[in-house]
Amino acid sequence: MASLASAPLHEGCAVCGTHFAIGIPVELVEAAKNRDLVVFAGAGISTEKPRLFPETFYEEIEAGLRDEPSGLPFPEVMQEFEDKFGRRDLIRTMLERIDYVSTFQSLQNNTTAFHAEIATISQLDAVFTTNWDDFFERFSGARPFVLDEDFAFFDMPGRRVLKLHGSISNLSSIVATTSDYERREQDLAQSMMGAKLREYLATKVIVFVGYSLTDSDFGSIYRSVIERMGKFRRHAYIVTPADSGSPADFGLTHLRTDGGHFAHLLKQQLDASGHHVPDSRLDRAEWIHHLVLTAHVASETLLKNSSLLGAFTQAYQDGLLAALGRVRLMRKKGEYSDPQHVQETVHDYAHSFAKAVADRKYFDACYLEGYMLGTKSLLLDDEELKRLPIIETFGSPIYRSKNPDPHREFDSPWWIDKPEWTLEEFVQESNRGREEVVTWLARGAIATRSRGGRTPGLVAAHKQIIAALGPGQVPQHSEFL
Repeated sequence: MASLASAPLHEGCAVCGTHFAIGIPVELVEAAKNRDLVVFAGAGISTEKPRLFPETFYEEIEAGLRDEPSGLPFPEVMQEFEDKFGRRDLIRTMLERIDYVSTFQSLQNNTTAFHAEIATISQLDAVFTTNWDDFFERFSGARPFVLDEDFAFFDMPGRRVLKLHGSISNLSSIVATTSDYERREQDLAQSMMGAKLREYLATKVIVFVGYSLTDSDFGSIYRSVIERMGKFRRHAYIVTPADSGSPADFGLTHLRTDGGHFAHLLKQQLDASGHHVPDSRLDRAEWIHHLVLTAHVASETLLKNSSLLGAFTQAYQDGLLAALGRVRLMRKKGEYSDPQHVQETVHDYAHSFAKAVADRKYFDACYLEGYMLGTKSLLLDDEELKRLPIIETFGSPIYRSKNPDPHREFDSPWWIDKPEWTLEEFVQESNRGREEVVTWLARGAIATRSRGGRTPGLVAAHKQIIAALGPGQVPQHSEFL
């Protein structure tokens, strides 16, 4: 058994009782850090999760054939149903079950909990699954690979889900019956899917989630590929709350918990080592977006007096909103859960910000500054975040430097040491009412006007922006420069 990394342990779950206390093996944590971890996902993390539906898909299909259970393997029951009622009825029953999940929010949340949990593990860029549903695509931001032709695009960036038994998005690809399984085992011996499967088994650390050792799906994969790999395959784990079976007989280490809790504990380890932006930071970005949007509407009052440079506050807040909104929209793809990606984004925008100031493109510069700080917020603790400026203060030394150093914006932001007109102060003012908010914003704009006035051409640029507005119009910076 590999040594175990320490992790907070949580025994029991009010919903399903399968969040058992485990330690995450160090090998798994290191594999995740190095992007060497690959998940194999079975039906137990999707529509066939225990106690999710009153009966399993297998039981539903068999009930259409006989009154008493037969104990026959899954593919044989599917084959019998197809022989009696036809392929169309088998597929229709399957689709109805999958589609039903999306008609109830609680049911969908429980069905896709694992998919949503792994979505923010940025290092997990490949998933193999024998499931037919499209939940990895919808809730984990994964690009599906089903047919050999799809593998021409395998090197495109982003997370991939390799669908070993087909997909509801391509009904002719579905593998369910005995004849389907036999054909699939032959295909895996010579197809691009089989080649990619063998490559990952030989080079990556594998975790099976949502399978039991008696599953037809697991047996199919094991016989057709894993067993043949022999000593060339890497060590593998199986995550399941069940105690049945003998994982060691298959060369597997058993981690006794459910898949969602396993992913949660793994992320805790990545958080502790600095390889993961905590999910709480992504959640936080959502309510900050709402707060900035409230400030954005209130800040329109600054436009009534062009000397307050309110158009630049609008651009700055547009940048904040764009960055925070993108964090929300891109959450399931995991890229904003990668601290290195966040740091690189901030770094790139810091350079663009400095160049825009040097070129006297101040409306662009304010937008870039807001986008940079909105993205940077993912790397800040709560105390640092409170000092985030809510209006354009022109506090950055770049506005007044002949030789600006954009790395200062990245490594040692000016606003951490010199906070004013901050997010925290805006919250305090907004609790008093709109009149107090408007007064506070105007006071801040007056204070920043004198500082901004020392920036060459800033006042003249603002006058041009205001002069170009029509009646009732508000300046808005698009997401493009």
